[in-house]
This record gives sequence, C-alpha cells and structure tokens, in this order.
Amino acid sequence: MIVVPSEVPHRDFYRILIGAVGPRPIAWVSSIDRNGQPNLAPFSFFNAITSKPPLLGFSPGLRKIEDTSHAKDTLSNIRETREFVINVVTFGLAEQMNLTSGEYGHEINEFELAKLTPVPSERVKPPRVAESPVNFECKLERIIDFGTEWPSSSLVIGEIVCIHLNDSVLKDGHFDGNALDLIGRMGGNQYSRTTQRFEMERPKVAHR
Repeated sequence: MIVVPSEVPHRDFYRILIGAVGPRPIAWVSSIDRNGQPNLAPFSFFNAITSKPPLLGFSPGLRKIEDTSHAKDTLSNIRETREFVINVVTFGLAEQMNLTSGEYGHEINEFELAKLTPVPSERVKPPRVAESPVNFECKLERIIDFGTEWPSSSLVIGEIVCIHLNDSVLKDGHFDGNALDLIGRMGGNQYSRTTQRFEMERPKVAHR
C-alpha cells in the first residue's frame, strides 16, 4: 500500500501519522495571557530540537468552532507574552494531563480543574506544575505558522532559560533519567510508558 498525503482524506492520513510515529513525548505547556489568566494543555507533537542553543519545539493545531478556525489558548498566550513552561508528564500524572486536554473556554483554569499546584517560575511569568518532576522555563524563539485554516498548525520554538529538577530524579547530585516514569502518546487513545528500557552501544568507527 502506498499513501500520498495529498490524495487521501486528512483523517486517514492523520491516523497513519500518529499511529506510526510514536511513542511521542508530551509537552504539558503552562502559559498565561496578558492579564495573567493561566492555561495548561498537553501537546504530543513535541521534542527537543538542539542543545546549543537549548531549544524545544511543539506544534499546537488550530481548533475548529462552528466551521471557523481559531488559535488555541496556548498559542494565543505565547504570542502575547512570549513565555511558557513545558512540564513533563509521568505515569502518575496521566489522568490529570488527560483532563487538561479538553477544549475548554478561555476562562477555565486547568490547574484548578485538574487539582494541580501552580508554583512560580524563576525567569518567566507562567507558573509551572509542582507535581511534574521536570519543568523547562522557555522564552519564545520563534513561531512558524503553516496555515490559517483548520487542520493547519504552528510550530512554537522556545529557548530553555531555566530547568527545575525534583530531588526524585537526582542521583548523587546528577540527573537520573531512569527515575522518570514518563508516558508517550501513541495513536488514538493509546499511551505508552518508559518503564521497559534496553541499552545499545553505538558502533565505534576508526577514523583514518
């Protein structure tokens, strides 16, 4: 079977894309608007881009309301304030993360809805999720818009200006990734856990 994206319905292509590209890490993005109203929402089109400069990127899609395309609150907030926090999602936070994924009105505070604790950040104004063991404070580097109509999306790139590491993910004073029971997004309503891991050494190539 050969699939050409431009020749199939978007829904069919989307199912193939999210089913075959996974597990995808989840960016649990906290932001505020210019009046200080908080927002918290998850995005699974997310990853690290580069370590120098330290950049993270995630892609919020447009939302469709009565046949009209609108930017999600997260994207609107970041355009206004140019700051945000990416909080990692552990298995223990899966249900609360899922609760914040609803298409709520702008007036809804997802921190309160999911009974999460907002705590002040060090270098940006949006709060971070206290229950998340790793928080990346970010300043907006750039936004790349791919369209203005649903189902288009934008790519938000942020520069990491501060990282918070909970003591639970530290070992002998250093970050211990094995202590993180992260979850990843698969296709449909499926998720995965990072509890089953294996190691492989990269091949050593002698250079002449």
